[in-house]
Amino acid sequence: MFNPTRAIPALSLVYLVFSSYPAVQAAPPDKAAKRPDPVEQNGPIFQDWTTKPELVLVLTGEQLGYIEPCGCAGLENQKGGLRRRHTFLKQLAKKGWPVMALDNGGLIRRFGVEAEIKYRKTAEGLKLMDYKAVGFGTDDLKLPAGALLSAVFDADIFISGNAMLFDDGVGIPRFRTAQIGGMKVGVTAVVSDRSQKQVSNKDVKFMPAAKALDEIVPDLKKAKCDVYVLLAYATPEETTELVQKHPLFNVAVVAHGADEPPHEAEKVKGGETFLVEVGHKGMYAIALGFYDDKKTPIRYQRVPLDHRFTDSHEIDELMVGYQDELKELGWSGLGLRAAPHPGGKFAGSKSCAGCHQNEYDIWKKTPHALATETLLHAKPPRQFDPECISCHSTGWNPQEYFPYKSGFESLKGTPLLAGNGCENCHGPGAEHVAAERGKDQSLQRKLREALGHTATGATKEAQRDACMRCHDLDNSPKFDFDAYWKKVKH
Repeated sequence: MFNPTRAIPALSLVYLVFSSYPAVQAAPPDKAAKRPDPVEQNGPIFQDWTTKPELVLVLTGEQLGYIEPCGCAGLENQKGGLRRRHTFLKQLAKKGWPVMALDNGGLIRRFGVEAEIKYRKTAEGLKLMDYKAVGFGTDDLKLPAGALLSAVFDADIFISGNAMLFDDGVGIPRFRTAQIGGMKVGVTAVVSDRSQKQVSNKDVKFMPAAKALDEIVPDLKKAKCDVYVLLAYATPEETTELVQKHPLFNVAVVAHGADEPPHEAEKVKGGETFLVEVGHKGMYAIALGFYDDKKTPIRYQRVPLDHRFTDSHEIDELMVGYQDELKELGWSGLGLRAAPHPGGKFAGSKSCAGCHQNEYDIWKKTPHALATETLLHAKPPRQFDPECISCHSTGWNPQEYFPYKSGFESLKGTPLLAGNGCENCHGPGAEHVAAERGKDQSLQRKLREALGHTATGATKEAQRDACMRCHDLDNSPKFDFDAYWKKVKH
C-alpha cells in the first residue's frame, strides 16, 4: 500500500488567467496563424505515471464563477472551464484509473440572480462529472437559502462539517465516504472561523471549525478509511492549525492560496498531512495518484485545463440551458437596473461620424465595431449574458455588469449602440452632439473638454486604464497597450 509520508514530485507549468465569461471567440481566427501547442505552452502531464494507480484524487476549488474561459484572447491562450474539466475526467476514466473528484467550494462570487443560476448550473455540472464531495465557500453561503438548497439537494454531492443551513443543516451530511477501486476514502469540509465572518446570512449557522472536527474525526475513524481528506475553505495557515490538532488527514485542500497551484504540495509543518492549493478560477485541476510504491507512494500532477482537452458535449448542453435561462429572464428578470452615467446619455457611434468621419471609418474596421456580432455567432449565442454584453456593447459598466440609462438594451431596440463604440472610451455623447448642432460655443467647448479626446487630451495612463476596463487580465492576459493601440489608433 502507499506511504503518505513520502514527498510529492511535481512539474512546473506556466500561468495564464481566464475569464468567468462563457466561451466566445472574439474574431475569426487567422487561418494562416499556427495554433499554439498546449504542451509547449504549459508542459506535459503524467510523465512519471507509467503504471495504473490504486487511487486518483482529482482536486479543484475556488472556481469563483469562472465557468468558462472568455475566449476574447483566443481560447487556445486561456485555461479553465467546466467543459475541459469534464473531458479531462473522462480521459482518466478511459484509462481505467479509479478516480474520485472533490471540490473545496467557492463555486461563485458576486450576488444576484445570475450568480444563483451559475451556482445551480455548476452544481449540475459537478454532479454530471461524478464529483463525490463538494464543500461551501463564503460567497456560496451568501446565496438566498432557497437558491442554495435547490442546488444542493438536486446535486446531492455537498458536505458541510460546520456550516449549517437553518439550525440543523437540513440533512446535508457532515462527511462522506466512498469506495474507489480498492481503497476507501473519507472526506469532510469546514469553513474557517475567519472566513465565517465574511458571511452575513440569517439562514446559515456556523460552528467553530476546530470544534466541528472534534466531533467529526471520531466518526471518520470508525469508518476505517485508507485515505482521509479535509476540504478546508481556509487559508493555508488556518488549515495548518486545524490538521496539526487533527493529524488524521492525509490530504488537506485549502483556499485563499496562490492564483496558480504551487509546483509541489508541501507537508504541514511537524506533520504528515499534505496541503494542496488548487489555484483560482478553475484554471487547473490537481491529481494525486496513490501507488503501492515505497519510493514514490503519492504522485502529484498539476493539470492545466488548456485546449489539449476538447469541449465536453454534455457540458455544452448545460451551457445552452444556462444561456437560454438568461435570455428568458432578460435584464429585468436578472435584477439589473439601469443607473445614470455621470457623463449623461449615450447617442451611438454613428452620431459621431458627422464631425469625426475619419475616426468613425477607422473604428468601423476594428473588431470593436463587431463586438456584439461576435456574441451572436458564439455557440451558444451570448448576447443575453450581462457578463458578456457589458464589454461587447456600448453603455454598460464593464466591471460590474450593469447597464447605464440610455445604454444598449437589445439589437432590436437599440441597434445604434451595438459594438464597443466610441462612447465607451470617450464618455456619453448625446449632450455633445446636441450642443454641436446649436450655437452656444461656450457649451460646445465645455462638452468637448468633458469628453476628453483620448488621442490628444488624456494621459497615456488614463488611456490604458480605459482600455483595461475590458482588456483586463481575465479577458486579455497578453494585453499590451502600445501594441493594441496601433491597431485602433485614430
